[in-house]
Amino acid sequence: MDCNDENLPIPAEQGWWHATVAFPDDSGLNAKAATALVAALSGQRFHFLRKQGKLRLRTEHPAADVLNRLVTDGLVTGWVAGIYEPEVDAFGGPEGMAIAHELFCADSPAALAETGDACRRERCILLISTLNRAAGLDPFEIGDVWAKIADLRPPIAPPGRADRAAAITAMRRLMNADAAQRETTEPHWSERVAAFEAAGLRLSRLAAAGSLTRGLRAVLAHHAIFAFNRAGTSPAEQAAAAWLGRHTAFDDDEATAVLTAGSEPVTPNLKRMETTITTTADPAELRDALVTRLIESGHLRSPAIIDAFRDVERHEFVPDTDPQNVYIEDTVAIKRDDAGETLSCISAPSVVATQLEQLDVKPGHKVLEAGAATGFNAALLGRLAAPDGHVWTVDVDQDLVNNAATHLAAAGAQNVTALMADGAAGLPEHGPYDRIQFTVGAGDVPVGVLEQVAAGGRLVIPMRIRGSISRSFAFERDGDTWTTVSCEMATFVPLRKGVCDDVYTLVRHEGEGTVRLETFSEQEVDREAMRTILDTPAHKVYTGVKFRQGSSWEWVYLWLACVLPNGLSRMPGQRPGFTPHFGWAPWPRSKLTASLT
Repeated sequence: MDCNDENLPIPAEQGWWHATVAFPDDSGLNAKAATALVAALSGQRFHFLRKQGKLRLRTEHPAADVLNRLVTDGLVTGWVAGIYEPEVDAFGGPEGMAIAHELFCADSPAALAETGDACRRERCILLISTLNRAAGLDPFEIGDVWAKIADLRPPIAPPGRADRAAAITAMRRLMNADAAQRETTEPHWSERVAAFEAAGLRLSRLAAAGSLTRGLRAVLAHHAIFAFNRAGTSPAEQAAAAWLGRHTAFDDDEATAVLTAGSEPVTPNLKRMETTITTTADPAELRDALVTRLIESGHLRSPAIIDAFRDVERHEFVPDTDPQNVYIEDTVAIKRDDAGETLSCISAPSVVATQLEQLDVKPGHKVLEAGAATGFNAALLGRLAAPDGHVWTVDVDQDLVNNAATHLAAAGAQNVTALMADGAAGLPEHGPYDRIQFTVGAGDVPVGVLEQVAAGGRLVIPMRIRGSISRSFAFERDGDTWTTVSCEMATFVPLRKGVCDDVYTLVRHEGEGTVRLETFSEQEVDREAMRTILDTPAHKVYTGVKFRQGSSWEWVYLWLACVLPNGLSRMPGQRPGFTPHFGWAPWPRSKLTASLT
């Protein structure tokens, strides 16, 4: 029997050809590519999910030729074949999964063709409501399905009292409407409605017979999330819809009750569907939700830093990026090298918050930042040092400095100056500084910077410990003595083009895929051997160490980096047959490598 990386049996159903498809636009699939893909797949059953700007495509027959043609046409940048592992338990067991596959295939062609359509969210709510009613749920059970969806989506800031009533009214109309009676010229709409209705009815029968391995409402919530994903509805909009669905069902006013199967629809025909939430999420709401998450996770603790996070508009520092992608827990690359590797980015929000808590900037402080990037972090520093303090932020590329200066000026950060300079050399002409912060990674503390820290001052710098493992250290100065006052997990793009560069070499695998290995000067590695290492036979060795799901690997990484002869390195990328659970891969030896899966 075949087993996965956890040494667990792979489900027997392996009838779907699977590929992960990448597109030229960082935001993922566009309407032109979607139209071409639907046309190319005409005549065979398929389904898909959107994931991190890529498409996870599952087809009844191999679609390599189809995807290769799209690559040639410039609509697709590449694809990687893989193994499809259906979420059997999530959909209620094998029988529930069979129903799910039928629904996926019935909905996928139209959902894919509607990529970018402004009404896709409302269509999806109509279809989900059809599914819930067909499953025989009463109004409060329907509300519970929406509550389960909300539990799996990011938290949102609820609408104000003035907007709340109108939003719930619009949502109620969608939830109560008979989707089959909607007047539309869209192809296959009636077939899609029928598929959702049939799926709901069949799932209710399985539940009644005791054949579902999971609660009916939990299965329906999972179907809803998959339907939203196919429609291209963002997690933030899903969360907003779930909030409205829950409050529509549980409103105290009897007139707001949700209709169930057999009732007359409130709006028999929907010539123009209601908008329950704005198509483009309000950046202020996204920012408030982000701050709430960072407070709850413990990354934000100080009132002054919390206020700065609320006031400084992160999305204005990456104006070409969708705000919904700016306020999630991820970096946004702003400059890449010719090979596509990130040279500069806006750091993930939790990392920014962590370093600011380490730095502890006070009003009146003089601050130096090495790594201007977008200027966002410098704007936060300026807010914390105001009114009498000043911030100097430096970078090694004039284009980055110019853009940072433009963003800072637009944000009204009058006490921040952006200059082109080597951060590792500091900026002695304006020193000494109360605080110095590096938002780029180093292999060691640049000696010249130490003399620029004022007595009683603090230096925060991310340093590599060994291999790819690094920590953000906070050092305080007491005369000639330096004390570590904080150490947090963090990884940054490295210093470059200066006196203290942390030089590393990316070893790219020569085979299929995008796998590459980070190697550093202190590691004894046969880099040529590493180029083909994944083509050699693999041998699994189980350590016997077990972790609870969701537990942090932080201290395991640190321990391995310290005890292994060559430390621990990142091996990002994918290739057929090699998709590690972590972007961290291995601890390399001269001609061998072992990966943590």
